[in-house]
Amino acid sequence: MKGKIFSKMFRAFFVLTLVVYCMSVAFAADKVTLSVGLLAEDLDFFQAHMNDASFKKMLPNVTIDFQQSKDTEEMSRIQRVRMAAKEMPDVFYVKPYDILPLKDSMALWAPTEKLVKDNKFVNTFAVNMNNGKYYGLPMKTFYEWVYYRKSVFKELNLTVPTTWDQFIAVAKKIKANGKYIPIALGAKDTWPTYPFNEFMPHLISGDPNILADTAKRDKPFGPDGGFYKSYAMIDTLYKAGVFGDPLGTSWPEQEQLLAAKKAAMTCVGQYFLPDYKKMGGDMNDIAVFPLPVGSADKPIKKQMAMLDLFWAVGKNSKHPAEAKKFIEWFFSPSVYKAYLSDRFMSSTIKGIDAANIFSEGLKKYNYQPFLYIPGDENYTKLVNETKFDAKTIGSQMLAGMSYKDILGDFNQKWADARKKLGIK
Repeated sequence: MKGKIFSKMFRAFFVLTLVVYCMSVAFAADKVTLSVGLLAEDLDFFQAHMNDASFKKMLPNVTIDFQQSKDTEEMSRIQRVRMAAKEMPDVFYVKPYDILPLKDSMALWAPTEKLVKDNKFVNTFAVNMNNGKYYGLPMKTFYEWVYYRKSVFKELNLTVPTTWDQFIAVAKKIKANGKYIPIALGAKDTWPTYPFNEFMPHLISGDPNILADTAKRDKPFGPDGGFYKSYAMIDTLYKAGVFGDPLGTSWPEQEQLLAAKKAAMTCVGQYFLPDYKKMGGDMNDIAVFPLPVGSADKPIKKQMAMLDLFWAVGKNSKHPAEAKKFIEWFFSPSVYKAYLSDRFMSSTIKGIDAANIFSEGLKKYNYQPFLYIPGDENYTKLVNETKFDAKTIGSQMLAGMSYKDILGDFNQKWADARKKLGIK
């Protein structure tokens, strides 16, 4: 009798052990390590949110292997190497200009997927589309702003300008006061001239595809074009002497001038504000307005905006469902709002807005976003052949060179390059 009872108990114990073992094997098989390629500047945010209840609920069996790049240049270089080796991460950041060279490594999103339908800017770039499907999902956007110190405007009884002439007039009044540099500009590093020389041609022309269209003309830099018209306006600003010593000022110094209350304004994208805050800048003294490029008789209520990064899923990922689930988690309201507020960026998702001064500025001024669209393949070839660089032209203009001579020279180089490269 005792033997039978013991035998039954042993069998029950054996079955239970077997069930537990099978469950543990199955559970272990469900464990997924997801590789996520991102920029080092965002690593702290994601690491801080890995223990969120929302993450554990959506991805209970997923461990994240973060693979960081120190900057966008390194990220682009590494991605090209990994694409050639077919070793792209499961999920990764993509810069807009890298969609074309990396498209063969990116899984396509269907237009019926909720994350696609919710994204406001997924249709913006033709390069992001393939037969009605999409390579990546725009992750965040930022606008270009004029940052100004409220205390200086109050002290000098200045009002926010709404035309280009008013903008120059405000800068001249600040200069006449003598206490502050009117507009901080770090043109020693060349690239900080981009809000003027690179972006204003887009706004003045009103052509969202100005770069691609430039590639279709032999002499696109003449008086009838957006580059020439905007450079004539910029020339007036540069000759007003309202930048202090722009060619002797670097980008870090440009940032510091505003944070240290030595400058009254600066023109740059939203990515500047986190640096300003880290430098100890007075967050209660800073405000923004869109760069006003119109006139009283021809107002232009458009504001340059950039789609900064896209989320992509690796075409060869072994975990595509989990990869998309990770992106869905990122775009969930609580996580995405926290990210946008922490990074001072703007939303690409319908119905979600960040709580920052930029959201307030967008509502207050109600300018329409004018998204920067990179040039096409022909434009890139022509730029490489002619060495055309709008930001460098900005530095040359600040040094006293004639924009008319510079653009006239590039008109000839452009025509010669189109002929040489067989571009029609």
